[in-house]
Amino acid sequence: MKLFKDEDGCLEVLAKSATILGVLFGVWAYFNTIHPVFEKEMELQGLRGESQVLASNLNELKASVAALRQDKSALLNSVGLLKGRQKDLLEEIDEKERDLRNMTASFENASDAAVLNKLQFYSNKLTSAHHLAVVAGKGETFDVFAVSKEILADNIPDKADEHARKAYSYFERYVQDRSGEEIKGSRVTEFAVSLFFDYKIGILERRMTSSQ
Repeated sequence: MKLFKDEDGCLEVLAKSATILGVLFGVWAYFNTIHPVFEKEMELQGLRGESQVLASNLNELKASVAALRQDKSALLNSVGLLKGRQKDLLEEIDEKERDLRNMTASFENASDAAVLNKLQFYSNKLTSAHHLAVVAGKGETFDVFAVSKEILADNIPDKADEHARKAYSYFERYVQDRSGEEIKGSRVTEFAVSLFFDYKIGILERRMTSSQ
């Protein structure tokens, strides 16, 4: 079918040409104005969908955290119910603390005593954590190195406290030097107590050497 006929006049040719140009302009305008806006809107809808998914995942994560906190609270409550079994263990800890305090008090050197007091604190922390794990039925899976690193992370000393920094560095090296060993059961108590006594023995050896 011909768009232009032989008998068409100038006006008819102009009218048809204007119609064709109008259609072409409409197509051009669509792909350069309306179509890009439509694509942008589709992208925005996609981003909104992703945002909703992320929000849903965040809510699930918050729910998981809340559940973990409830589990932690239940565990702490269950430990509280085991006070009968803990009594003997706590008395033993108190006795060892008294012995360690007495030993520490016998040192004349105030600097060494300050370091030993801090090492005693670390030793007690380890011993208490192990006994609580035993009471909770988790003694076999108790990781003394992981707990030691947690104690170190929670007790970073002030830069101005020379004795605390000295004890901290000694405890850090003590853990690193034994990191390849397998320490379970009664060896955990030995590990904790030796933290204090090994340092004390080193002091005595230095004093003996200096007195010769």
